[in-house]
Amino acid sequence: MAVDTRAGPFRLDKQQMTHQCSHDAAASVAEPAAERLRRAGQRATPQRLVILGALRPGEHLSADEVFARVEPLLPGVNRSTVYRTLELFRDLGLVSETDLGAGARQFELLDGRHHHLVCRHCGATLELDDALVAPLREAIRGRYGFAAGIDHLALFGRCAACARDDDAAENGGRTGGAR
Repeated sequence: MAVDTRAGPFRLDKQQMTHQCSHDAAASVAEPAAERLRRAGQRATPQRLVILGALRPGEHLSADEVFARVEPLLPGVNRSTVYRTLELFRDLGLVSETDLGAGARQFELLDGRHHHLVCRHCGATLELDDALVAPLREAIRGRYGFAAGIDHLALFGRCAACARDDDAAENGGRTGGAR
């Protein structure tokens, strides 16, 4: 289905939105997202809903990757519109913006607090349970009176496999204790 944006604003109903975005996330995101946008005093425009529909929980995309998904659905959309909309969504708490070590901002649809452990050596990414981060959030508030918005955190280091390889190399290939 082609959408002609040259004639001015256009409308997509929920069925068209689901078809347009061609994945299940659109159906589950469109209604709650529209409601969240309205509660935040924002309009739930078709462009915003398509951009939000391009994101999925657990999937990190650069703004360019979001644009590549959105452009075929909204041929008249500008790259800068996608960038500004992603920043708006970040400010509204709909998406997170994180640098996962690739030097580019990554956006992810938020479905709750979650965090990542990123291996600097092999690039592996592991999920970190918020239960481990909650005490940090509380300690910061207790000590500084600062309510830290730690909703999406990335910690960098070495994964277990790379740390094991490092230990083995330091021990000259020996896996046992000191001799």
